[in-house]
Amino acid sequence: METEFVFITANDIHISDNNPRSRIDDFKATMLNKLSQMSMACNKLNADGAIIAGDIFNIKSPTKNSHRQNRELVKVFNSFKCPIFMIEGNHDLTGGRLDSLEEQPLGVLFEDKTLIQLRHEIIEKNGIKVSLVGIPYNDNIELTELDIPEKKDYVTQICAMHLYASLKGGYLFEDRIYGYDELAELSPDIFVLGHYHLDQGVYKESDKYFINIGSLSRGTIADEDINHHPQIGFIKINVKDNIPTYSIRSIRLNIKPVEEVFNLEKKREIEKEKKEIEAFVDKLASETSAEDIKSSDTIDNLIDKMNITKEIKDRVLNLIQEAAAKK
Repeated sequence: METEFVFITANDIHISDNNPRSRIDDFKATMLNKLSQMSMACNKLNADGAIIAGDIFNIKSPTKNSHRQNRELVKVFNSFKCPIFMIEGNHDLTGGRLDSLEEQPLGVLFEDKTLIQLRHEIIEKNGIKVSLVGIPYNDNIELTELDIPEKKDYVTQICAMHLYASLKGGYLFEDRIYGYDELAELSPDIFVLGHYHLDQGVYKESDKYFINIGSLSRGTIADEDINHHPQIGFIKINVKDNIPTYSIRSIRLNIKPVEEVFNLEKKREIEKEKKEIEAFVDKLASETSAEDIKSSDTIDNLIDKMNITKEIKDRVLNLIQEAAAKK
C-alpha cells in the first residue's frame, strides 16, 4: 500500500496597505491574488498542509497594519481546505523580537487559529507520520543549539526556517548566510527557506532538499525584483514499505507583465541618478588630492563644475555633510 503526502509552500509575502514606492498596481490586491492562487493549488492537489516560511507582513509596526487588511487575509486563508502552518519572519515582529508577537497582526491570526504557529506538528496517514518543524526568525541562530525533535518514527521531517541560506554560504552585508552543507547536518530531510528574496530554486545536497524559491512578492524596482517570477513550492512524498520517495519542485504563479506593475520611467530615472553619482565619485577621486577633499569650498566648486542635476548635487553635498558630522 502506498501513502501520499502533499504540501504547498510559500514565503516572504510582505503584504501592506500601502504600495511600495515603485509600484503602479494595487499591491495589496496583487498579493491577496497570489495567496488565492496558493489556496487553489492546495485545494486542487488535496494538500495535507500549506507551509509559510515567514514574513506575511511588510510593515513591522502593528499600528500601520489595518484591521481591514487582516480581515482580507482571514477571508483568503479561510478558502484553504488544509491547515496553514506558519513561522514568524523578521517583518512579522517588532525589532525581530518574538515577545512582540502578541502586539502584532500575526499574533491575531495565530490566536484565532486562522494560521497554526509552527513549532512541531505531526501529520499522520495510515500509521505513517511526517514531522513538520518551524524555526522562527532570530538574528543570531546557532544551528547546534536548535531544538529540533529527533526523527524517531517519522518517515520524513520538513523544517521551515526564516534565515539567509544558499549553496555556498557566506555573508550578506553583516548578516550570515548559512550554507546548505551546514543545514544538511541537521535532522530534517526537507528545508523550506524564507528571508532570502532571490530565487535559488530547489536543490539537493547530501540527500537533503532545499526549497529556496524567493519572495512571493516583487516589492521593489531593483533588477532582481523585476526579473523575479513569484512561485510556490510543491512537495509530494510517496511512502511504500516505509520508504519515502520525493517529488519536489516549484510552481510559477500567474502574474502581470512588468510594465503593469512597476513605474519603469522611475526606474530609468533612478539608474541615471546612480550613474551620475558614480561618475561624480570617480571624478572626485581622480582630480582631487587628500588636502583638497578636506576643504568644503573645494568640494562645492568641484560639484558645481560637474554636469549633473541640481538634485544630485544637493544629495551629494548632504551626504558629505552627514559624513563630516559623524567624524
